[in-house]
Amino acid sequence: MSQIRTPIRRALAIVLTIGIAAATPAIAQPPPRQPGAAASTVEVRYGDWTDAARAGRIVPWKLYLPKGAGPFPVVVHSHGLGGSREASVYILQAVAEAGFAVVALQHAGSDSGLLAGRPAEGGDRVSAGRAGMNMQVAQARYGDVPFALNQLTEAARSGGALAGRLDLSRVGMSGHSYGALSTLVAVGQRVLGAGPGVSFAEPRIKAAIAYSPNKPRGDDPSTAFTRVKTPMLHFTGTADATPFDLEKSPFERTVPYQAITGADQFLIILKDADHALFGGRRVATGQLKPIDPPQMEIVKAETIRFWRAYLGGDKAAAQAECDLPKRIAGAGEAFVKAGRCGPPTPITPVADQ
Repeated sequence: MSQIRTPIRRALAIVLTIGIAAATPAIAQPPPRQPGAAASTVEVRYGDWTDAARAGRIVPWKLYLPKGAGPFPVVVHSHGLGGSREASVYILQAVAEAGFAVVALQHAGSDSGLLAGRPAEGGDRVSAGRAGMNMQVAQARYGDVPFALNQLTEAARSGGALAGRLDLSRVGMSGHSYGALSTLVAVGQRVLGAGPGVSFAEPRIKAAIAYSPNKPRGDDPSTAFTRVKTPMLHFTGTADATPFDLEKSPFERTVPYQAITGADQFLIILKDADHALFGGRRVATGQLKPIDPPQMEIVKAETIRFWRAYLGGDKAAAQAECDLPKRIAGAGEAFVKAGRCGPPTPITPVADQ
């Protein structure tokens, strides 16, 4: 990818990587649905969990549950700054239709209540958003993930509300923007300032997808991701930017992909795709851009293919991941780092990672 990059300023105090959950050919169609997982057989449930160990913190959730015979692999999803459990619906619905149980979490302190009533742009919105960027809010958000997995484990036990429906030996996590950071932290990204002995890494997560990730704030990427040993798919676009970014170019969102070396990594950069594409807000408001529908089809298809490869044990899907650059050609660029796929796809390094 041809880019002009200058050295990136080191952030002084903020560790967080966040943003507002905010015409290319349709080259990829969603893989065929698995039996018993058609759209009409996806049940949606809502609820709230209360964590007594964290001062009664409430974690709202939305469950997309296939109605066919389980147990189903599980995907936990984390929204971006100012988002909610209703984020990325077009992606999560498609994943559930493909035969995966999806649990969308809502994180108090960085959810929709943070930006309610604020103008779409401007300093007032940025100032309000920064209230959700402090370490206390971030750590509470990170803690929601293991808590949610514990709750799902209890519900899946014999006699539980989800008994026989969930396969918690096959758990994945995805997230958009701030949720992408939450995902990276859950699979091992270092959290500066978390205190000695504090870790948010969740070994139950076997694969992960980061939509609109950022480079680490105030940390060296070469060491921030040392403990990440989880297969990942990264998504971004050439117009993927928010007012909260410290990056000078959307291409700098590729830093996690470039820096992680402990497991198979895949990267998709869609031409002209912006930050809001992955959060699905324009779908909810009916204000789609002309380039949105074909890009959404690519996002859904590649998301499902990745989950089938790394959570579903689908060997054909796993092999197809090696052909990712060919599939994305014409709609953007894609890059692969996986031993079975041969040499890594060449990518221009981000200067001063």
